Amino acid sequence: MKPPTLAAPANALASPVLPAGADDAELVRRWLEAKLAAGLGIRPNTASQYALEGRRLLWFAHATDRHLQAWGLADAQAYLRLLRAPPPAAIGDTRSQDSAAWRPLRGPLSEASARQSALIASSFFKWLVGVQAIRVNPFSALPRSRRPRGPGSQHHFLELDHLRAVFETLAARPTPTFWDRIQAARDRLVIALAFQTGLRASELAALVWGDFERRQGRHGPYWVIVVRHAKGGDDQVVPCGSAMEELARFRRLLGLSPEPRLTDGTAVIPAMPGGKRRATAPHDSLTLQRLLARPVATRQGLYGIVRRAFGDAAGQLTQRGDVELANKLQQASTHWLRHTTATQMLRATGSLTDVQALLRHRDINTSRTYAHEAVEDVAAAVAGVLQIPR
Repeated sequence: MKPPTLAAPANALASPVLPAGADDAELVRRWLEAKLAAGLGIRPNTASQYALEGRRLLWFAHATDRHLQAWGLADAQAYLRLLRAPPPAAIGDTRSQDSAAWRPLRGPLSEASARQSALIASSFFKWLVGVQAIRVNPFSALPRSRRPRGPGSQHHFLELDHLRAVFETLAARPTPTFWDRIQAARDRLVIALAFQTGLRASELAALVWGDFERRQGRHGPYWVIVVRHAKGGDDQVVPCGSAMEELARFRRLLGLSPEPRLTDGTAVIPAMPGGKRRATAPHDSLTLQRLLARPVATRQGLYGIVRRAFGDAAGQLTQRGDVELANKLQQASTHWLRHTTATQMLRATGSLTDVQALLRHRDINTSRTYAHEAVEDVAAAVAGVLQIPR
């Protein structure tokens, strides 16, 4: 891809620490190297998001013939418009990174995704300012879009009626072949694990059996998942006792022991075999376990599983006239299950600190965004009480 041709951009400086004449691709490469330097605690999921944003910036610089060091406020504004309302030329395959068919977007970004992309893009230009490659960060003059953070402001969660519909639809899914039955059971496990642990999609995709640990506590034995290199870079521990029944159910189906073992060769969330291997059922459990050794190792893979389950359930809800429930399921994604974990746990326990601990929120105000019931309880409590004296 030919880089933009622009001499002496107004915002550019001759950086004392970067190679003279570094082009846009070199600037992005060095920024990523600086961000991903050892010891900074950048997770693989975060690293891939930074790399994607770098590619988007390069694509837009080329498309507009505007060298990144030339960007001003108008360029930053135009980039944000691209994210929210991309033209057809910007939409396509975002996975084939080395292909000429690669495009920066699969469609318009949601408000939250666009906000995150803007923050990452701004951090790139902030880095350019720091290494004295530009004078001003063009994103610094833009108003910062902040999502509502007050109690009960998080609405991307599911009600128990939604979850019930999802699991009922999974149980009723047609499974004419052996592999159809295994896949339906695998899909049920994905939904159950996500809801009963509150793990992020990237954390679910990275699970191995060695991450499950049985520990002894004051109240007896309990199970946890050790999340390796979690958000922030450190290992974190998540109680998973609620999910162990579903896990045992799936493991028994595969001929495994109910409890996880370090030596198990089957993936926690296995990808289904294809081609000739899927044409017939395996002869024994060991063969089955070997065929299920490859994991669903990406957020996108999990997203496809969750979206199919939600879509099927939404279809059933629509058929029986529950259009409002169906519409919300149609909007939901994998991350909604994490929000659902927090919301339902807060409703059951009333403990913000427990929700904060389970979801590993650094700031308890993040946990407060799930406190929908607090507002409803206050409304019920004051109803009919604060009357005008007569």
